[in-house]
Amino acid sequence: MGIDRMRKCQNCNHENPDNAAFCENCGIKFIDNLKKCPQCQTVNTSESRFCENCGYDFQSATPKDTGNEEQLQQSNRSNAVHDLAEQQVPTSAADVTSTMANGSDNAISSAQERPQVQHAIDGKEKSQSGSESESSQGKLSSAPDGASMMTGGTPDKQRVSRLPKGVRLVSGLVIILLIGVGAYFVYGHPSASSKAPSTPAVTNKERSNVATKESGTSSSGEKHKSVNFNVTEIKKDIGATVGAIGGTNSVYVSPVNSEQSVVVNNGSQRSASSIKIYIMVTAYAMAKEGVFNLNDTHTLTNDEKVGGTGVIQNMRAGTELSYREIIEYMIDDSDNTGANIMIDKLGGFQLINNKIKSMGATDTKLRRKMLDTKALDNGRDNTTSARDMGTTLKMIYNHHLVSREADDEMLAILRKNQNRTKLPNQLPSTATVYNKTGEYADYGVQNDAEIVRNSQGAFVAVVLSEDGEETDQLAAMNKLGLMLYQNILA
Repeated sequence: MGIDRMRKCQNCNHENPDNAAFCENCGIKFIDNLKKCPQCQTVNTSESRFCENCGYDFQSATPKDTGNEEQLQQSNRSNAVHDLAEQQVPTSAADVTSTMANGSDNAISSAQERPQVQHAIDGKEKSQSGSESESSQGKLSSAPDGASMMTGGTPDKQRVSRLPKGVRLVSGLVIILLIGVGAYFVYGHPSASSKAPSTPAVTNKERSNVATKESGTSSSGEKHKSVNFNVTEIKKDIGATVGAIGGTNSVYVSPVNSEQSVVVNNGSQRSASSIKIYIMVTAYAMAKEGVFNLNDTHTLTNDEKVGGTGVIQNMRAGTELSYREIIEYMIDDSDNTGANIMIDKLGGFQLINNKIKSMGATDTKLRRKMLDTKALDNGRDNTTSARDMGTTLKMIYNHHLVSREADDEMLAILRKNQNRTKLPNQLPSTATVYNKTGEYADYGVQNDAEIVRNSQGAFVAVVLSEDGEETDQLAAMNKLGLMLYQNILA
């Protein structure tokens, strides 16, 4: 199926549909007025004060009067030499070592923590401190002057005066040099504790623990080896597998760091449990905004329990689970009870749909809870599209959806998904898979959305199949998943 691409992305030059709100390749939101960070070259919105990548403060970027600074530095050096000449000169290496140690203690004790920059799901940036910020790194205060770095008793002026003037000057310069070396080690090598980000503790319940972050697995600046993306071959693979079975079938395939993509028969289809990805994203977006705490606990009631997939329905009433744990159950076990709990906690359909819309997922709508048969009888069902699912996964992998920390946590959850019976079924053990399936046998729905990665690179693949036969659907997805892996990453 041909696709009109009329709008070019300012970030990666990918051509997108004219009505697209986000680039389907890199996930950046379309904004007319942009500015580039002079420090890391990241493109930001014109109203942004801070760079979303490195935290650079655009408002503080005023030219400095270097002439005055040089004069001030020369004056300070002259004053420091003069002051040191009036003080007692250390007579041993031990005296100098003691002086430097005291100066280092003063510098470390004056360390201050800088503000941190975070960005919300809509691309806007805001500065805040605390556990929700993307990173936490200490910043030492300005270096103390020469006088404050020195210690000792009352200067013995009579003893100093007996030294020749040249010797006193040289001694003073040596001390300044030693102080400078000491300051370098203090300011150039901050302690590990000032760099370590804080991780909120989560009490272990009946599930294991918080999802392990995907450290170093993906990055918007990641340098993969060149993947082989032959559009003609991929279309042949799709036609020989999913394209050859009955029902309504749509496919999206794209490398994570390329503007190329293959989209076949894209349109709004029944999402089944695939919609749960968007419930998870909404929760992490609201947590980033500070209006929802993933570590808060929920007490399970019998009224909340529904059938179908999932294990929460088998837990006793009164069981306490953190919302982070409920999200893990919702994705990894496709837990229907967990999904319904999260829909209520996050504020209902309208709020979640507003978040989905802000992501640019125009074909995705949450209209009912899991196993709400009355809603289905009235014609209300949850929908999504192959393109929506694919671009959403691509933004998560490239850290363009919520934040680096949140996107990494969501990747870790997707990596632990228990259902690998569809697209990833025949992949080798060297492949790393992040996926979420959806199925509803009554309507012939079999969906799978995956990210596949190995040392060669990574790509996204989505198949939505409706009104088909399960045996044919699974066989076609198994074959297509392996073909794509062999063609793109082999």
